[in-house]
This record gives sequence, structure tokens and C-alpha cells, in this order.
Amino acid sequence: MNRPATILTQLETSLSVAPEALAQRFGVGSKTIATDVAQINQALGAAGSIRLEQGRYRLLVVDVDAFRKARDRMVNERASFNDQDQRFSYVLARLLRSDVPVRSEELAFAMKVGRTTVVADIADLRILIAPLGVSIEGRTHVGLALSGPELGIRLAVLRYAYSAAYDQYELGPELEEALQSVAAVPGLTTELSATIQRWATVMLDRYMGGYELPELPAEYQDLIGSAAHGVARDLAVRIEPQIAEQLPDAEVLFLAIPAAGMRTPPDLEGMSGLPSPSASQALVRRIFARIAQTMDLQIDPAALLAEFSHHVAFMINRMRYSLKVGDVATADQMRQQYPVAFRLATIARDVIGEETGLVMDDSELSLATTYFQVFLEDHTSRRQPDFNVAITTGRGPGVARLIHSQLAKVLPASARYVLLSDTGPEEDFAAVDLIVTTPGTRLSTKTPTLELSEVFDRGELVRKLAGMRFPRYGPLSLAGGSGSVLVSLLDADRFLVLPAKCTYVEGVRRLSDHLQARGLVDDAFRAALAEREARSTMQLDDCVAFPHAVTPNGTSLVCAMGVIARGDAEEGLRVIFLMAVPEKSAYDDTILIRAYGDVIRMGANRALLNKISRLTTYEQFFYLMESTAESHYR
Repeated sequence: MNRPATILTQLETSLSVAPEALAQRFGVGSKTIATDVAQINQALGAAGSIRLEQGRYRLLVVDVDAFRKARDRMVNERASFNDQDQRFSYVLARLLRSDVPVRSEELAFAMKVGRTTVVADIADLRILIAPLGVSIEGRTHVGLALSGPELGIRLAVLRYAYSAAYDQYELGPELEEALQSVAAVPGLTTELSATIQRWATVMLDRYMGGYELPELPAEYQDLIGSAAHGVARDLAVRIEPQIAEQLPDAEVLFLAIPAAGMRTPPDLEGMSGLPSPSASQALVRRIFARIAQTMDLQIDPAALLAEFSHHVAFMINRMRYSLKVGDVATADQMRQQYPVAFRLATIARDVIGEETGLVMDDSELSLATTYFQVFLEDHTSRRQPDFNVAITTGRGPGVARLIHSQLAKVLPASARYVLLSDTGPEEDFAAVDLIVTTPGTRLSTKTPTLELSEVFDRGELVRKLAGMRFPRYGPLSLAGGSGSVLVSLLDADRFLVLPAKCTYVEGVRRLSDHLQARGLVDDAFRAALAEREARSTMQLDDCVAFPHAVTPNGTSLVCAMGVIARGDAEEGLRVIFLMAVPEKSAYDDTILIRAYGDVIRMGANRALLNKISRLTTYEQFFYLMESTAESHYR
């Protein structure tokens, strides 16, 4: 798919995207992305357009039917040979199909590119397919040919060049019908059925062309007798009458590989003989134990344990058999959208690598991130305490209910509302976290209070709530709010400028000294912090650190932030965010997850870090983070 078509597809699924994110994904400049967007808008015509609003591209569809036709034309257009991946596919397919060595001049002429481009592509392609044991032999001006084990050649073509090699390939109606029959197998998804059909097409082409598979390596023998092998045998029974011969065992086993590495099916009970999750459950528990050790997050996979264990079992099969997961968001997209879940996935990658010797690629990392984000959200929903809101107004119950309905769109689902009189006894407000009043209401209280009229700006409401402090609850998680929780956890006295060239250890000591001098932490916290650091460093990367620990004697959340001044091009630590948390029974521990997310996002945004490292006051930090989040408010 060409770049404009990919951009359009991403906007359809992501709903909005920043130009910088697209530029980073494709390795081009923002001006190139702007040119692509202009090309898309020209192709869409009156059916719709892509608009740049508040720093993000958004797709607006005017005529749904006309848009669908225009989109299909763009997506189905043959990719340009300006795309290196498309050149890789063509070269690999051409070498696969040729019975004689292919010269670089022939490839350059066919793709209408320079010979030097082809020579560079061949060098890169050799690196790409080398892990599969496949090489490109010969010299570019004399002739090139594929060399290597038959299994590796098939896997290389399936992974990198199937469309180029087989889009125009015809098996004949009888064989096509036999392959399509796999779609009727119970428990197989549409995606998996299509994958098995692609593998069967390659198998038939290579086998009938005289390139028979020898016995497969030992790791594939484990598939014999499995549910995946059963699917392959059933398909072989349908194929064999059409080719008038019996397929060798190795060819049938080859057809079992894609079924063994499928994604976890939506209905685990609908298919018998799935890989048992029992072995992978022990591995999953070790993953969550490592997460608790390195991040101090006690996350229970609970009801999803069996499904995630199945996912890990299938994933290990995919890695063992050199299978790729397709159609997943890129690792960069997942890192940006779900920073904490992505970090958990990297921890899982480390544990799985240590235990199995297998390496998760970026597509597997992205897929694992989806599970960890679900775990985090489930954890948040179960741990979030009630947030008690009292609404009091002299303008009648209708106004109170209107305000209630608008607040419910912003406040957490755990919010509980009560309508109280402003002349009622003080004890009525004893258990309240927030009081909302209308102008003219008389009320004297130390409880956090917000005054609203019947008509108010929702964006400003989110902004005000995000900046308020609730002693018994902590910072709110607001619908539509994207301001940093770090701002809410600090004040002017707990924002420090640390000495230039300050190290991580020295910075943590200075921040701890500052809090202890004010009676906010004690020696017990410092001991807990040292023990926590001994288990796993809390410097998240070269630029940011998030030291945190449970303070045994603490009753409330306490934070401090240190900024180290550095030049824009200078490497080194820039921000240390220190957090002392009470025992988990005494506070909403999902704040730790939110703080992790903000610190990780901060570390990934070098431009923002450069600005932060030049700040000298909390007020400057407040306004910088407000302006950074402003485009997200409505």
C-alpha cells in the first residue's frame, strides 16, 4: 500500500493523528506528509477531506458511498516502486520465479529505478532474509539467484513478497475450491483461513514445481498430532484428489504451521485441541512478578489469565516457527498511546527472552501491549474508590439535575452524587470530596468547592478539576482531560532546580532532603526508597527518572520534581520525579499508573524535555504543561 493510502487508512482507524507522528512513522518530513494529505484531498474530491485542527489531522466524510469508492481506489492502487518494501517484494518474487540468474539491469529496467538503487536494495534484502537462512547468491551485473533451505525460501516469500509473487497466480477452479473449504472449519477466523490458503498456494506452487520440502526441523515435529496438524490433514485430503497424488508428510506439516501460530481466537471454547495454557501460565506469573519487582505495580490478570496464557502460548509458537503477526498498530503508535502498557510489554519481552531464548519483534510487542492496557484498565476500575460530590443550589432541583448530568460526562464513573441544601448541618458534608454550587449560594466550608452556572465551558471545567486537590481522593481521572497529573501533584515549594550535571543518585538525595526538611517524609521512606532501588533502578531512561516507594508512616501522597538544566543537544538526565505513596489501602493506587504514563510520555518527547530543562519555577512548569495539553481540550 502506498503512503497516502496508508495515511488515509490510519486516519479511519485512529480518528486523528499528529503530522509529526506520521512523519516519524514513514521516515519523511512534515512537508512531505502535508503533500500526501493534499494528494488525498484531491483524490477524495467532494466526498470528504482531511483537516489540520488543533495540531492533528482529522478525517471528515461528507458522502459515505463516494468516500468508500475513492478510498478503495487509493488502497487498491499498485504501490509505487518509490517504496523500498515494494522493491523488496518485486525483487524477491522475481528471483523466486526465475529459472536463471537475474541481472541487476533487468530489475532496474522493470522497476524504472537506477541500478545503484537496485544494488543498495539487494544489500539490504540480503540482511532482511538472512535470519531465515536464505541468501542471494551471485553478482549484480552477472546474475542473482535465491539460495538456502526450501523452508526458509517459502517463509521469506510469505513474509515479504506473497502479493508480488502470487497475486496473478491461478491454481484453477478445483484447487481454489479445495483451498477455500478451509474457511468452513469450526473455530478458524476469517483471517486465519486466508493465511492458511496463502501457505497452501505457496506449498502447491513449490511442490508441483519440483521444490519439495525435506523433513522439517525438530521443533516442527511437535506439531504432529496437534489441532493445527488436524486442520492441515483435512485440507490435504481435499487437495490430493485434485493433484492426483498424496502429499508428503513434510508438506502436510508445513500447512500446520500457520494454524499453530494463529492469534488467540475469540471463542476459546469453539475449537478443541488448542495449545494448553498450563505451561505458559507459569511464564505469565513470572512476567507479573517481574512487573511488581521493577515497577511496584501489583496487577492481577484475574479473569483474563487463561486468555492471556493462550495468547502467550500462540505467541511462542509464532516466534518458534518464524511467523509474523500482521495488521497491528506499529510499536511507535502503541508506545505513544499506551506508554505504561507498552513498558509492561517490554518487561514481558525480557522475561520471555530469558525463559525461552526467543525474541519478540515489534508486532508481537504491539499485540502484547493491547493485553496489558486491558489489564491496567481493569485494575483501575476495580481499585478506584467512590468520589463523593454534593450539589447545592438555590435555583431549584432542575438546575441541580442539569449540573449533575453535565458533571457525569466528565467525572470518573465512581462518582456518587447527592443534592444538599446550603443551609443544612455541617455534618451533611463530612463525607463529601467536592461541593458544586451555583452563584449566590451561601456556604462556608474547607471542602474543595466549585461554582458553576447552568451554562459552562466543558473544557474549562476539565481544566479546573484537573488542578484541584482532594485530600481523601487524589487527582481525578477526567473524561476528555489530557492535562498532566504531575502538575496536580506538585506545588511551588516542591519544584526544584537541581545543579547542572547532577547525577540520578544526587538528585534523589536532594529531593528527599527537601521533603524531609518539611516533615513530609521520614527516614523510613528513605530506607524504603533505597530498598526499592536495589530491586530495580527507577531511572526510566537517560533523560527521566521516577523514583517512588511506599512510605510506611505516610498518610497522603507526597511528590517533588527536580529539573536539571542542559543544552538542547546535550545528553544526560533532565527530570527526576520523586513520589512517596502511603500504603495501598490508604489511597487510590491508580495514580501511580497515571504518573508512570506522564513521566514515560515526557521522556519520549525530547522537544518538551528541552523546554522543561530550562524552567526555573513551578509556575512556568504549570503553564508549559497547560499549553502542551491545550489542543486536547474541547
